[in-house]
Amino acid sequence: MPSALTLLRDPSILEVLMRGGAIGAFVGLAIAIARPPFTPARVTGVLFCLAAAAHTLTQHPAINEALGLARPLVWAFSFMGAGLFWAFATELFGDRPRLEPVRFAPAALLLTIGTGAMLANGAAAKGLFLAHNLVGAVLMVHVLIVIWSGRRNDLVESRRRLRGPILAAAALYAVSVIAVQTSEILWRPADALSPLAAAILFILGLAGIGALLQADLDLFAPAAEPRPMPPPQEAAPARSGEDEKVAHQLERLMHEERVYREEALTITALALKLSVPEYKLRRLINQQLGHRNFSAFLNQWRLVDAKQSLSDPGQRDVPISTIGLDAGFQSLGPFNRAFKAETGLTPSEFRANALDQLAVPTETPP
Repeated sequence: MPSALTLLRDPSILEVLMRGGAIGAFVGLAIAIARPPFTPARVTGVLFCLAAAAHTLTQHPAINEALGLARPLVWAFSFMGAGLFWAFATELFGDRPRLEPVRFAPAALLLTIGTGAMLANGAAAKGLFLAHNLVGAVLMVHVLIVIWSGRRNDLVESRRRLRGPILAAAALYAVSVIAVQTSEILWRPADALSPLAAAILFILGLAGIGALLQADLDLFAPAAEPRPMPPPQEAAPARSGEDEKVAHQLERLMHEERVYREEALTITALALKLSVPEYKLRRLINQQLGHRNFSAFLNQWRLVDAKQSLSDPGQRDVPISTIGLDAGFQSLGPFNRAFKAETGLTPSEFRANALDQLAVPTETPP
């Protein structure tokens, strides 16, 4: 009878053990994430962890055969893996208050392509599997762009620390999956790469658990209702002496100098204006004002400015585009979208309602 050491020297046995460990890690992550409040990041995170576990199951022939009646469901989750990871990453780093159904569109597309590939034969099946991998690769590239491009505006410290590891993990996961599956489609079963892919999945599962253990509650917190800093005469939350000084300086810059109107203002530039370390300004805006993103913080000030101008009878003939640009928005499109999301009205509708309440006739310029 072979000893345990002899069994562990067998690559196929090691692969099964690593896949089992990866499945346990991903399921454990799903259970840990699945707790209230069920924010968009938590919901998509749970679904991605289940998809990662399903992918780990389906990529081993013996385990795949043992799935029995559960095989269609497991394969469905496996097909949607890249799409659900995309949804999770965009929600985790996007701070959207609601989970929009459109977030699941890429996963649905991947499921459709994957199902078609399973039902097809020969060249058609090969082409569909390649298309599935191509769509997955495009999604992963977009995830990398989203994570990298938003790093400067992120005010949640635990999430900022995760951006680098998640970038590396996403790239590693994408390369391993695409390499193995493309090799199998174009040439022959990639027996030599399968244990490597299993090891990578196992490492990613353990890394996910480690990251979750170190993260604080802010990581999956719901996006708070953003609020501008109150005027100086209003009561402010209790702060330390140093924070109080920085807060007063920030109030002055916002209320009196209106620095939010500056084009492409960054948190680094604002920290320089305040002569404070950037991390202290991030902490103040995040913990005292409840903002998770610097751009959202600036946009709240810009929207307040724009609403005041739109409600001013003296500016009734000023074009809406001018008001938006003067408030600090770089173009009309982002201004209209942010305004509609904030008020439920377009700037034109808001102006008409506001001036109507003042009984001021208005003609909105195009």
